[in-house]
Amino acid sequence: MQFCKVKLNTRTQFKQMTFPFGQIYFAGYFIFQGKYYPAHEAYEVFKEEGFFLSNLHEIIGEFAYICVGQNQVTAIVDRKRSIPLFYYQEGSSWIITDRITQQDGTSFNQTAVKEFLLTGFTANEKTLYTNVFQVEAGSYIQISKAGKLENKEYYQFYHHPVEKDLETFSEELKCVLHVVFEDLIKRLINKTPILPLSGGYDSRIIALLLKEFGIENIASFTYGKKENKEAQVSRDIANRLGLKWDFIEYKKDDWYRWYHSKEWKNYVSFAVNGSSMAHLQDWPAVREIIGKQDAEYVFIPGHSGDFVAGSHLAYEITVDREFTVEDVLQFNLNKHHKLWEVEQGIHTSAQDVLAEMKRSFKNLPFQTNEQASALFEYWDWRERQAKFIINSVRVYEFYEKNWDIPLWDDRLMDFFNTVPVDLRFKKYLYDYTLNKMYPDYFPEPVKPVGKEASLKQKYGVFYKTAKKLYNRKKLYQQYYTEPMEWYGIYKNYPEYVKALSFKHDGLKYKQPYNINSFLAKDYIQSLKGEFK
Repeated sequence: MQFCKVKLNTRTQFKQMTFPFGQIYFAGYFIFQGKYYPAHEAYEVFKEEGFFLSNLHEIIGEFAYICVGQNQVTAIVDRKRSIPLFYYQEGSSWIITDRITQQDGTSFNQTAVKEFLLTGFTANEKTLYTNVFQVEAGSYIQISKAGKLENKEYYQFYHHPVEKDLETFSEELKCVLHVVFEDLIKRLINKTPILPLSGGYDSRIIALLLKEFGIENIASFTYGKKENKEAQVSRDIANRLGLKWDFIEYKKDDWYRWYHSKEWKNYVSFAVNGSSMAHLQDWPAVREIIGKQDAEYVFIPGHSGDFVAGSHLAYEITVDREFTVEDVLQFNLNKHHKLWEVEQGIHTSAQDVLAEMKRSFKNLPFQTNEQASALFEYWDWRERQAKFIINSVRVYEFYEKNWDIPLWDDRLMDFFNTVPVDLRFKKYLYDYTLNKMYPDYFPEPVKPVGKEASLKQKYGVFYKTAKKLYNRKKLYQQYYTEPMEWYGIYKNYPEYVKALSFKHDGLKYKQPYNINSFLAKDYIQSLKGEFK
C-alpha cells in the first residue's frame, strides 16, 4: 500500500518526471539564478535530489511542485498559490491533488463555511471540508512514510521598510518592472498576449511595457453594458496603442441564461476547489473569445499590481500611533469580511472566524503603523489575494488557455516589502513611477496627506450613518444601475429583493455587498440544500 498518492487534473498540465529517488510532478515555470525553466525543461536540474527544496528561497515563479520519494513526500506552492494543491487522507494513504470536490470531503467545516460566505474564501489551511486541507501561499508540506505531516512557511509578504528617497525608490521600481517584463517576453515566444483591458492602471502598464519590449501582436478585450465608462477608456487606450480590441456586451437577459447553464455549473465545479469562489466577471467574455478565436492566447490580467503597491491601506492604519492586534483584526474585518452582514455582528455571531484570523497572524509584530500595515497586508496576501483574487485565472484554465500575472512577480513583491507605508498609501510610489515612465498615459499623482485621504475622518461622527444609508440605497438600485448587469442572474426584481437576506446554520445574513455575495450564498446553497 502506498503511503501517498498523487491525483492531478489534466487541465493544469503537470509534467511527470521519474528519477532514481522518486517521482516529481511539476506545473508552471520557475527562474533560478537568472535562468528560465518551463516545466518541460526542468529535468536537468530536478535530477539532483533535493534541488528544489534546498534552493527554494532563491527560486521565483508561478509553480506547483510535488516530489514523491520512498520515505517522504514534499508538496510546494509558489509565493502566491497560483497553482493550488490540496491534501487529505483516504484510508491509510495520503492524497495530494490540485482539484477537490464535495465527494472528497466527509463533512463541512462550519467555520470555513462562514468564512466563505463573508469573504469568498476559506482561511488558513482549511477548506470547506473538515478532512481536506490546502497548501498555503509561500508554504510547503512534508509527509513521512510513517504518516507524520509537517506544514512549513518559507516566504512571508511582510514589510521591512528601508530609508530611501522617492526618486531612488521610483528608479528602482522602474528597473524591477523592466526585469520582470524582459522575462515575460521569453514566456510569450510564439504566443499572443491577450489583456483584459479595464479602465485602470494595471492593465494599461502591462500593455505599455509589452509595446516597449517590441511585442506588436497584442489582443485586448473588455465587457459590460454597452458604452459603459470603463469600456470607453479601454477602447481609447487600445486605439492609442494599436491593440486589437474586442468588446463583449453583457445584457441582463444573457446573465440569467449564462448563470443557469450547465457550462457555468461545470466551471464552478472546476474552479471552487472547496476553498475559493469561482469568478463571474470575465467568464462570459472569455468563453466568447475562445469560441471565436483559435489563437495561442496567453491571458495577462493585471493582478495584483494595485495591492502590492498599497491600494488596500486605510488612512487610519498609516497614522503614527501605537496599535493593538485587535486594531489590525478590525481593519481586516472592515476590508474583507463584508460580503454579508451577520445579524448581531461578527464579534458576537462568528467568534470562531475571529479566532482563525488571530491564528493566521502568528507572532508577527503589529505595534507601529509600519508593523500594523505590514500585518494587515500579510493577511491580505496570504488569504484574499492568494485564494480569492488569483482564483480568477481558473477561468483560463477551464478553457485550457495559459495565463501570466507579471504584476504579481516575486521581484515586485520583494521590492514593495522595502517601501515605507507613507509611499505605499494610496499606491503613491506606484502611480508616481508610472507617470514618470509614461506621462502621456498616467496623470501625475497628488500625494495623499492627512484626514482628507479618509472619508471616515472627513465626515466624522456622521460617517457610519451616511455610509449605511448610501449602501442601502445602492443595494436596492443596483439591480437596474449596475453597468455589468450582474444582477440579471435573477429573473426579475422581486426575485432579487427576495435574495437580499437568508438564514444559514442559525445565523441570519443580510445586506449583501456586491455580486460576489450572491455567488458565495448560491454556492453554499448548492452544497447544503435549501436555506431556511
